[in-house]
Amino acid sequence: PKATLEPAPIPIEFEKAEPTKVEAAEEATPAPSPVSPEAGEVPAPETREPAKYQPVLTAGGWQLPPIGILDKPAEVELSQTDIQERAKLIAEALGSYGVEAKVVQINTGPTVTQFGVEPGWDRKYKEIKERDKDGNVKVRLEEISKTRVKVERISSLASDLALALAASSIRIEAPIPGKSVVGIEVPNTTFGLVNLRSVIETPAFQKINAKSNLALAMGKGAGGETVAADLARMPHLLVAGATGSGKTACLNSTICCLLLHNTPDDV
Repeated sequence: PKATLEPAPIPIEFEKAEPTKVEAAEEATPAPSPVSPEAGEVPAPETREPAKYQPVLTAGGWQLPPIGILDKPAEVELSQTDIQERAKLIAEALGSYGVEAKVVQINTGPTVTQFGVEPGWDRKYKEIKERDKDGNVKVRLEEISKTRVKVERISSLASDLALALAASSIRIEAPIPGKSVVGIEVPNTTFGLVNLRSVIETPAFQKINAKSNLALAMGKGAGGETVAADLARMPHLLVAGATGSGKTACLNSTICCLLLHNTPDDV
């Protein structure tokens, strides 16, 4: 009876069982995998976000900072209805003082809006009395001469215009350089900030920067136009102003412009 090989199938059964254990182990190995992504979720966004601000230029082994490190400009919407109403008030106020003029252009800036006023004419008339077919006397005015309204007449009405516009103060630029209009600058009801990036990304600044690495973003004019300059073409640069007028901010912007396009050794 001991010669019977009945136990022989038993090892065979264990051999069949071993693969099942291995398969179970293989199936169990992916189980920890959901844990690893959870641990990797925190660094994943950290590696992506800085990619937006990776330096794009290299000069002499130094990576120049990208424009993305600067804050984007905030959009400030001005009421077009309010602007058109102010233009109408300017023409009416000037007309009430006998000054013929009309608003021909409007330039909206971050803090003020510049209205371009074209002076009209000082006209002289003479009365001509005529009788109609019924014999009634009628008076007709005939223009005999006209001359342009003097710019000084518009400038002298600054206080009256401020009163009509309910503005604390206005500034009159007579005339606007390079234009045949008088500029009347009125403070906006909503002010907007001029940040460095909004000036650097303009075509006017990029045109200067394409020719020189010393391009400076100075700000924006009253009409919203970009003000930029090339430091290399300045024999001297004087920054002056009253307390709190922005001298330090101007110097900081100047330094940032230089560091964006030059290495520390060049600066």
